[in-house]
Amino acid sequence: MKTPRRIARFLVAAGILLILGGCWDMVEVSRSSLITGVALENGQNHAFRVTVEVLNAAETMSAENGRGDAPAQLYTAEADTLSEAVNRMNEQFDRLLIGSHMQAIVVDERLARKGLNDLMDFFVRSRYIREDVNLVISKNDRASDILRVPYPGGMNAGLAIQSQIFNLNRVWGGAPKSRMNDYTIATQTPGRELLLAAVSAEGPVGKNMDSVKTLEPKSSIRVMDTAVFRGDKLVGFLPASDTNIVLLVTDDLEQTTISVPLREDKAFAAVRLVRLHASKSVRMHSGRPKITLNVQGVGFIVSLDATMPLDRASGYQELERLAEGYVKERIDATVKKVQTDFDADIFGFGEWMYRHRHSEFERISKSWNELFAEAELQVDVDIKLERSELKTRKNNEIR
Repeated sequence: MKTPRRIARFLVAAGILLILGGCWDMVEVSRSSLITGVALENGQNHAFRVTVEVLNAAETMSAENGRGDAPAQLYTAEADTLSEAVNRMNEQFDRLLIGSHMQAIVVDERLARKGLNDLMDFFVRSRYIREDVNLVISKNDRASDILRVPYPGGMNAGLAIQSQIFNLNRVWGGAPKSRMNDYTIATQTPGRELLLAAVSAEGPVGKNMDSVKTLEPKSSIRVMDTAVFRGDKLVGFLPASDTNIVLLVTDDLEQTTISVPLREDKAFAAVRLVRLHASKSVRMHSGRPKITLNVQGVGFIVSLDATMPLDRASGYQELERLAEGYVKERIDATVKKVQTDFDADIFGFGEWMYRHRHSEFERISKSWNELFAEAELQVDVDIKLERSELKTRKNNEIR
């Protein structure tokens, strides 16, 4: 009977020692700082130039505690590997840098054209960097300049980029989801190429907060165009006006607003589309892919420039036909543009074949992008308009 008691006492003592031992990797809050953004560029003396945005916690708290200083500071280092560059930041900064709360990784356009795989290997391997961090491409500007754009209200550039892309994607579909997890999935899925949001700095970037102390900020970050990749290399940019159509085809569009041309000259109807769904199928016919796309959606009328009888079913039916034709026309044009300009299947048609016609896709997987460029597309669109907000007639029709 003594042996079980001894074992129990030993286990209790061991448990107490574990509880009292503390955290072996504990770091005092006062001796550490959070990285909220990272910019990657070509180095002058080494392979990479890394700029980190370090949070100034005192300025992100309540207005009573803030003094109007910058919400973050930038520090730069060069090295032949990203890990060495980040770890050398303490040559100019006193605190331990923590990357677990990073919000955005900005990659310079020139660096992205060389390929992302070697760059992202460091971030993907790290257990401290979360998969939902935004990965974006800087267009026309240095990646570090994106982090130099100040925001009012104590917001840093990394958080602003994350919020801006999320809201633009959710409200209009003007930017693809550009998380690190999306990069991983796209680069490891056959038959699908990578899309990332592209950002640019509008106006002069500064080194202080003066530009946000006016009614019209002197500089801002603009989400412009969408970066298109073939493999892991950047091959070009798709106009922002086509991005929501790409997301519609890939069934990643939650809602958007379209301006439907009416029969009257320079007259439009603004239609808000919600509950969108797209289904696709792909088959080979005479050595050429034949793609069938079905798009369904529900909408309501936001504004109307022309006189249409929206208090009768005929008015809705006419506008539904116009909206369906307009969406089909835009889908055809966007797919054709991607086929002609990029030879890259960013829509995931090849991924559909990989999952549903695997053996057939395996025979053509290495040349799929070239086959996609010659694919035939058939589009069917079905849009149902439910209402016209609060009015069925314009003000000048009510009298």
